[in-house]
Amino acid sequence: MSFTIVGKSLPRVDGLEKVTGTAVYTGDMKLPGMLVGKVLRSPYAHAKIVKIDTSKAKSLPGVKSVLTYADTPKILWNSAGFPPSQGAILVEDQYILTDKPRFAGDAVAAVAAVDEDTAMTALELIEVEYEVLPAVFDAREAMKAGAPLLHSAGQNLAGFIPIDIGDIEQGFRDADYIFEDRYVTHKVNQASLEPCGVSIASFDVNGRLTLWTSTQMPHLVRAIVAKSLGMAVGKVRLIKPHVGGGFGSRLGAVNEPISALLARKSGRPVKLQYTREEAFQATESRHPITFELKTGVKKDGTFTARQMKAYINAGAYATHTPSFAGPVAGWFLAMYKCPNIKYEGYSVYTNTAPTGAFRGYGNPQVVFAVESQLDEIARTIGMDPRELTLKNHPCKGEVWVWSNWEIENCGLEEAVSKGADSIGWEEKRGKAQGSSPNKKRGVGMGYMMHVSGARPMLHETASAIIKFNQDGSANLIYSSSDCGQGSSTVLSQIAAEELGIPFENVIITKEADTDVAPFDIGSHASRQIYSGGNAVRLAARQAKAKLLEQAAQMLEVGVDQLEVRDGTVLVKENPGKNLPVAEVVYQALYGKHGHEIMGMSSTEPPGNPPVYAAQFAEVEVDTQTGEVTVIKLVAAHDTGTAINPASVEGQIQGALQQGMGYALTEEVMLDQATGRILNPDFTDYKLLTTMDMPEIEAIIVQAASTSGPFGAKSIGESGLVPTAAAIANAIYDAVGVRVKELPITTEKVLALLREKEGT
Repeated sequence: MSFTIVGKSLPRVDGLEKVTGTAVYTGDMKLPGMLVGKVLRSPYAHAKIVKIDTSKAKSLPGVKSVLTYADTPKILWNSAGFPPSQGAILVEDQYILTDKPRFAGDAVAAVAAVDEDTAMTALELIEVEYEVLPAVFDAREAMKAGAPLLHSAGQNLAGFIPIDIGDIEQGFRDADYIFEDRYVTHKVNQASLEPCGVSIASFDVNGRLTLWTSTQMPHLVRAIVAKSLGMAVGKVRLIKPHVGGGFGSRLGAVNEPISALLARKSGRPVKLQYTREEAFQATESRHPITFELKTGVKKDGTFTARQMKAYINAGAYATHTPSFAGPVAGWFLAMYKCPNIKYEGYSVYTNTAPTGAFRGYGNPQVVFAVESQLDEIARTIGMDPRELTLKNHPCKGEVWVWSNWEIENCGLEEAVSKGADSIGWEEKRGKAQGSSPNKKRGVGMGYMMHVSGARPMLHETASAIIKFNQDGSANLIYSSSDCGQGSSTVLSQIAAEELGIPFENVIITKEADTDVAPFDIGSHASRQIYSGGNAVRLAARQAKAKLLEQAAQMLEVGVDQLEVRDGTVLVKENPGKNLPVAEVVYQALYGKHGHEIMGMSSTEPPGNPPVYAAQFAEVEVDTQTGEVTVIKLVAAHDTGTAINPASVEGQIQGALQQGMGYALTEEVMLDQATGRILNPDFTDYKLLTTMDMPEIEAIIVQAASTSGPFGAKSIGESGLVPTAAAIANAIYDAVGVRVKELPITTEKVLALLREKEGT
């Protein structure tokens, strides 16, 4: 199929605003009479508040409100952004402020004052007497008898998911080889440019709350905040300005309930903006997971049994974790075909900051474990991992276990072939040749599958409105959850392609306002282009149908004889007979039966086609120091139709930076005595910069879906999923040591090298 606008690398609709600095973020906003909010946090990982005295803070000039647990609604709630669905396990175990802090950084009080200095001074004047309690930071330790209990359930298990398919014991009996390994993944922060946690709250004279907040899901956060405050949803309006990156950190409520309570008590607007340190200390990050993996395989590479136990560190509150355990199971179950599979997922409370959504939603952790072991299996049975992957992965026409729906299309074989060629797989694998005698090079591969949404686990409602203007342009009204990924641009391309008008004639709402924009569940699960794109295309199709009806009357031909091309309605068989779209719309508005030409859709997407990727890494390892240098990364991704190829490439490139950091340098480090984060800043939290990045090649494989808008699938999360696995496997190819715990530090590599040498 040929397209006019789809498939073109068109400039981003918000590009000029961002590069010129005129884009307005929540932190830039000021309202008349606005106060500054600040939060007092527990210095202890586990404690009870014996006494809290706020009298000195309240008497400080300029302080307008002070809140403690006593001032909050006694409503248990869950901050995670999920719609009520079969896959949403929403354990409600939070209060807005607490009298029993469960992690170092838990919110125990809040103030609103006329300026930041006054607010900070007020925090210092709040006197808190704590009874310090024993704490536990490791999920496995928290499950043991006698471990400190965080909640009143009698155990620290927030959730448990068991899955049995076939006969696992028979599967192991049928195997020629059995592999058993333990893999450990770690806590990392989303580190978006705009620190997570910025909101402004204001109540009007009728008691209606308006929130301006940096969020990925306007409509769902509106409902979460209403729940936490005991308000009707219709009494809350939420407006999302530009967002400075999300990566899952804004997938749910962050500090909106606190700013709302401060605004309600003070009677004035309140801005609550977390510092970078607070974003590290008190917002959700990637789940640390320990995996116990056991796999049975035949000599020919056929899997007979696959078993996984996953111990998922939820942190102090459940938030996403009991639901998150479902996708973790799905990633494992669906990667490779096997008749006998067993999964046990344990969601465990610990005295650490809550964990939640981060780009990939459990898939990077699972793929690191599974693909590291697959590389070991392939080497043991004498098979190339490419061959082992292609032999066992689910493909077009087969049922994908993740969704239990048929796979529409699969571009993995092409991705593997092109990626291997680019990295020089045949020439380099197993050669270990480096730039000096003590430096060895190797190549490694990682494969993954990911989703284009959350169906059938979660509802996937997306909605769009399109209305024509009398100059022939069209407004696209969508609950835009563009967090920097460029979805507003791509959705505009889909609308323009379907409407038959120039790209620049589509005007998308860049802010989302729940009073105006129709319902959408937000930006997660890589769903914006597949789910949102389908809704936009349906709305555009409806608007175009009405446009053609009006034009048919004006041109005195049948509707089926018309098409819209480049802003002109023309007769297919006689293109010279035509009308500008603007003229048709003008006549509709001001003619005999005046009406606005518009279309609207609100629907769940028709499916959830998986996407595939094969990533390849070339590394060099210094055998004297353990230092790992990544020489090249190749990422070959099946994205379906690339609506905007430059945007797809940008997603992959940015994801590789995150994936490489996840593999090698990034880690939220805890003081094991106090539970405090030791590196809550960009000085000690080691993010990679452009100077650290190797040669990168992004390869787009376009195995079009049958149900996506113009064949599109997803790309948002998958770019970082297999990166750590590819790097770990390349390290093994270079020096023959298997790193099973992330991040892969020089110390770990050197220790394994010395162990291998027997020194």
